Order: sequence, then structure tokens, then C-alpha cells
Amino acid sequence: MTLFGQKFKHVLVIGLSLFLAACASAPQQTVALNSNILAKSDIKIGFVYIAPEENATTHIYGAGCLLCYGVASSLTSKLDTHLEANISTDELANIKNLVIAQYAEKAPITEVTLPMPIDKLKKFKGELGYASKDFSVLKQTMGLDVLVVLQLYRHGAYRSFSSYVPNGDPQGYVAGTLFAIDLDTNAYVQYLEIDEKVQPAGEWDEPVAFPSVTTAYYQAIENVKAKLKEAI
Repeated sequence: MTLFGQKFKHVLVIGLSLFLAACASAPQQTVALNSNILAKSDIKIGFVYIAPEENATTHIYGAGCLLCYGVASSLTSKLDTHLEANISTDELANIKNLVIAQYAEKAPITEVTLPMPIDKLKKFKGELGYASKDFSVLKQTMGLDVLVVLQLYRHGAYRSFSSYVPNGDPQGYVAGTLFAIDLDTNAYVQYLEIDEKVQPAGEWDEPVAFPSVTTAYYQAIENVKAKLKEAI
């Protein structure tokens, strides 16, 4: 599949997700970490990291039609080439390691491999504050009390459009979710959306290295790490 095809497929998935979210119940709000649960004696905490499926690229929002998306994609193509060739997942791994280290200060935590993808778990009919998937089965199958999940969806740059007209410069971008589940109740021990955007300083359109956008990306990484340190 071509780069354009991959990106258009991505924007269709995002659009469908937003539509379904709008039709669903109220979105889950932030849940501050419940440290009391982690203080239980002999608690067993598992950690799962889910990396982005795509390489770093420019994530385009607002260019809804095929023609609009084609124009928007062409405007970001040189930046995409730079990001995909030069932005590795090393910094994302540093976010993962930070989450493990922060939790380890409260209780022992072990990185685990789930027996099935999260989206294959059964649905859980609960109120806000409870996961929409039933994680409780993992208590028996994996011998865990709490499961911590860091899922990073997208990274690279973010650019907003009105049809095919840019609303502004590409921004450094990292998006994902950190959550922890009490496997006795399926309630969130913690829930935090990650949606970090950083405006480049000065001129952004400087191929081939795009120093301002690259710096903004790494600043977004640092901002995420700082927020996670505060939250955990």
C-alpha cells in the first residue's frame, strides 16, 4: 500500500472512531491514581506496553474528503519523509520505562504479555470509572491484581485543516492512553489521556531536516514524561 493509501486509511479510521465516540455514552474522564490499592500487601501488578502501529508521520485532521486529504497530504509529504526516516521509537520506549519506574516506587511491577489482544476481551457493561472491556479474566489466567496499560497511538506531527486549507503549522505530537485496572472490580485505578501538541518555534517549513518541528516533537515527548511523573 502506498504512503498516501496508508494515511487515507488512517484518516478514515479516525473519522469512524470519532463518529462512534459521538454516538456512544459520555467519554471516560481522568481518574487520579488510587495509591491505596497499590499499597495492599503482596499485590501483583502487570504492565503492558502497546506501541503505535505506524511510524512517526504527520497526522492530518479536518481534511475529510478524498480530494481535500490528497491536497493536505501533498503539503506534508516532505515532512512525512523526514519524520519516518529520522524519528525512531526510542523516545517512546523512554516513556514506557518511566511509567514502569514510577509504578515500581509504589509496588513491584512486572512487564507481561497478554494472552489475547485487549480488543478481543469481552465487553463490560459498567458505568464511567469502569473499563469497557472485561479485564477480570486476567486475574485468574495471569495471577494479577492490577494491570497497567500504556498505549501510544500516534506520534510525529499534528496538522489541522479546514477542508484542504491549513489551520496552522504542524505541531510536535504524541497521543495515547495510560490506564490501570483493578482486576477484582474492573474499575479504573488510574485513567489518563495523552494528547500532547507543541507549536514549533519560528519557521517550520525547513526541509530536509525540519529542525523546528523535530524540536517540537522531542519537546512533546518531554512534556508527556513530565505529566506522567506528576500523575503516577
